[in-house]
Amino acid sequence: MKSPTTKNVFVDELHELTYTVMAHRLLTDGELFRAIRVEILRRGGKLPAKGESVVIQTRIGAEAA
Repeated sequence: MKSPTTKNVFVDELHELTYTVMAHRLLTDGELFRAIRVEILRRGGKLPAKGESVVIQTRIGAEAA
C-alpha cells in the first residue's frame, strides 16, 4: 500500500498547535477532527506541548483491498 501523500493542515490557535494529517485524499472537517481526536487519545488524552507540530498518518481515503 502506498503512503498517504495529501496534507490536511489544522492550526489550533488556542493551544498553539499545528496538526498535519497525511491522508490518501482531502479530508472532510469531520474526518480531520476524528483523526486528531484519535491521535490525542492514543497519547493518553494529553495534548502536545505548546508550539508543537504534530504529523499524523491515517488510512482514511485508502481504497479497500
